[in-house]
Amino acid sequence: MLLTSSLAQPIVDHIIPIAQQNINIMDSRGVIIASGHKHRINTFHQGAKDVINNVQTVEIFPDNLEQYTGSLPGLNMPIILHDQVIGVVGISGHPDTVRDIARMVKMVTELILEQEALQEEVRSQVQLRENFAALLLSDHASTNYDKLLKTAKLLKYELDLPRLVLVVDIQPLLSHAYENFGLNDLVSSRTRESLVKLISNPPHINSQDLVVFIEDRLIVLKYFEQKTWEMAYKTWASDLLKLLNASNIPLRLGLGSLVMDHSALGQSYQEALFALNSSTSQNSLATIHDFDILSAYLVKEITTKEPCQPLQIIKAKLTIGLTRKYDMTNTIVSLLKNNMNLTSTAQSLYIHRNTLLFRLKKFKEITGLDPCRFLNHAILCKILFEE
Repeated sequence: MLLTSSLAQPIVDHIIPIAQQNINIMDSRGVIIASGHKHRINTFHQGAKDVINNVQTVEIFPDNLEQYTGSLPGLNMPIILHDQVIGVVGISGHPDTVRDIARMVKMVTELILEQEALQEEVRSQVQLRENFAALLLSDHASTNYDKLLKTAKLLKYELDLPRLVLVVDIQPLLSHAYENFGLNDLVSSRTRESLVKLISNPPHINSQDLVVFIEDRLIVLKYFEQKTWEMAYKTWASDLLKLLNASNIPLRLGLGSLVMDHSALGQSYQEALFALNSSTSQNSLATIHDFDILSAYLVKEITTKEPCQPLQIIKAKLTIGLTRKYDMTNTIVSLLKNNMNLTSTAQSLYIHRNTLLFRLKKFKEITGLDPCRFLNHAILCKILFEE
């Protein structure tokens, strides 16, 4: 840990009223970087240099000041963190009268620095996770596999598991915190920490999930087994939202689709963002599997190169659930060409109207789509059958 003036001066300012003596903190060079005597900052302290060289306390008495350049009578002790001397803390006064208070000052200084080191480690881990997630969800994920793999190993994150992306807009929660505690970084970080602590327990979050913040959004990369039904995603997201809304500050949530490897997580993220922007105060949980949201997303992203996972799921249902005997592809294509007119469609297919109704009923049972009743369902059918 590097001992800096910005870190040391607040410690000095807090301890001086307790010690009732001047306090100096020196760095590994023996230079004063924090002091109650501001004019001494950035000056050399020979006593501190001797402490660093010999790793032992140096007591400076009034009658041996000439041996210690830049020093005053007092007691100087090594600051030890993780078994290393990172600096020196000194207290002014006759050594015989300040020994006890010097020990207390050393102990308090080391405790503060140890706490700061722990917080710095936590901040570094948080920053590492956020940078990792930002790259993973970007357009550059597929070209940065080695970098992602290296970071994934550090985070003990298995890169290629089926996952989906959930996005929560936490701006209302942050605004509430700012109104009550002031607009500063500490309030923001504490609010984020409390959210992570709230949800970071099974079954909401497990060891193979990743929770980060990107701007004012909570992002969860959630692992599910490959054959998990869409309803299970929504149930999980609903439970998570209820937990987050326990503070009576309503939040909105967007849910992307389950993708099979890391290179497609960016798509799930874009789907989740689109779903979030489609959510309302009445419908605070929005998912890309909702047909209205999916159709609007596909119309907007019509030029996307990547196949849309929810659309692939519908196609899979068609493949598994419908056989050639229903002539379903030709039936839906004819329905679209005839502008959803049942009579015209039946005539063009040379089938009875009741046969057409039977096929459409079967189509709805398997896919959930009802193109004759809902425009967005018709849009999805057009995308499905005219690709």
